[in-house]
Amino acid sequence: MDHRTGHGRVAGFAPRALRRTLRNAAGATLLLLCGAAPALALMSPQVYATARDGAKSVIVLAVEGVVITPRAFGTCAVTGTVKVVERGTAYAVDQKVTLDVPCARPNALPPLGGTIYQETDKLQAAKFGRAYLDADGKLVLSQYFQLEALP
Repeated sequence: MDHRTGHGRVAGFAPRALRRTLRNAAGATLLLLCGAAPALALMSPQVYATARDGAKSVIVLAVEGVVITPRAFGTCAVTGTVKVVERGTAYAVDQKVTLDVPCARPNALPPLGGTIYQETDKLQAAKFGRAYLDADGKLVLSQYFQLEALP
C-alpha cells in the first residue's frame, strides 16, 4: 500500500495492462514503419559507400528479365546484358549476366539487418541496373541500383 495515497498501487506507476498495451503499440508501430520502407538500411551510409568504393567490378546492365522469389522476400534473379563496365576487368560489354538481388514484395516484412531489399514491382519495371560486385561476382552489401536510362 502507498502510504502517501492510501491506495494499493504506488503513485506514478502505470498498471501492468497499460504498460503491456503501450509496449505492444510501440512494437506494432516499428513493424509498420519497417514494412512501409523495405529498402530501409540499418547500417550507416558510410558502410555502404565504403563497400561500393571497394567493389572489384561495377557494371551497368540492360535488364532483360527478373525471376521473382516465390516467397514474400528473398533473392530475385536479374538477367541482362552488360552495357557499361565502370570498373574492373571481369566483365565485358555485351556479356550476359545473372545477378542475385535481394528483393521483397510490396508490404512484406523482411528481417531487420543490413540487407537492402529491392521492391519486386520496381525491380521488374527497371530498364537498367548498376551493380557493385565482389571478386566472385556477388553484390557487395546489396548494392544494386535501378536506373531509368544508361548513364
